Amino acid sequence: MSRTSIIALSAFVVLVVLVLTMRTTAAQNLQRWVLQLVRPINKATTSTASQLDAFGKGLKTLDQLEREVRDLRVDNEQLRTANEMMNEKIAENNRLRDALGFKQRSNFSLIPARIIARSASTWWSTVQIDRGEADGLDSDMPVVTDQGLVGKTTTVAANTAYVLLITDENCKVSAYVEGSGDMPVEARVKGLISGERIAEASSPELSLNFLPKTAQIAEGQKVFSYGVAGGVFPRGLLLGAIKSVQPHELDLRATVAPAVDLARLENVFIVRDTREAEAPKATAVTPTPAAAAPTPTPGPTVRAAQPVTPTPAGRR
Repeated sequence: MSRTSIIALSAFVVLVVLVLTMRTTAAQNLQRWVLQLVRPINKATTSTASQLDAFGKGLKTLDQLEREVRDLRVDNEQLRTANEMMNEKIAENNRLRDALGFKQRSNFSLIPARIIARSASTWWSTVQIDRGEADGLDSDMPVVTDQGLVGKTTTVAANTAYVLLITDENCKVSAYVEGSGDMPVEARVKGLISGERIAEASSPELSLNFLPKTAQIAEGQKVFSYGVAGGVFPRGLLLGAIKSVQPHELDLRATVAPAVDLARLENVFIVRDTREAEAPKATAVTPTPAAAAPTPTPGPTVRAAQPVTPTPAGRR
């Protein structure tokens, strides 16, 4: 046993002996003095123990933390999905509002339709819509949106129809390039728009062919349908904007970016009547015939005098 331990044990024994031999009053005073001496220590020890106990109860196990993280991730995904759905509803509402405004502004009789099918192999060529013969559709009817021309109907069934898109090489539209405001349409640069065969991953473009060699065309100019008499497409439908111009031996050819975003096509309109409004024609006034002059009563016929031919005398 070390020297320090012997001294501490001796002091303890002496203290015990003193407490046992002391009078009751003196012992109580000593106890009170000892208690006052150790009270701050006991208070600090008790407070520390309580804090440590509360801290231990506040700690969570690793499994509880992992479970809460999983729950938070699930909640986050649900909120993200709900936010995307809300944004999609807002976008659809805006599209429908624009479509309604376009229908009200249009000079044509329009039939609304929705895209119900689209094949990946013919993505830039054809789409299927939810309108057909029962809705008044026929083949070769223009299909438009508020952005411009989409194409024309081809095969039409009772309640559905196929639309040939303007980006298909078989869809051809007579067109003109915008000019100055006071230039008549007949005097503007005209050509023929058709789609181009492209790779699946490429963006569709239009080709404007048969432009005059001397035509002055700039990038960004808009291209509209010309509206040939007896044709499918009425005049003034926006087709796209000039992207580039390529000179050839006999004419010019231009690449045109389509006006309609065909990749996100959802709602369209079929033009029921493409006839332009005509001014009422003046009713022809048939003049009242004047009273016929009385036919003169024929009098006695007067014959012209006939010349008298002398009779020759007999020979002698």
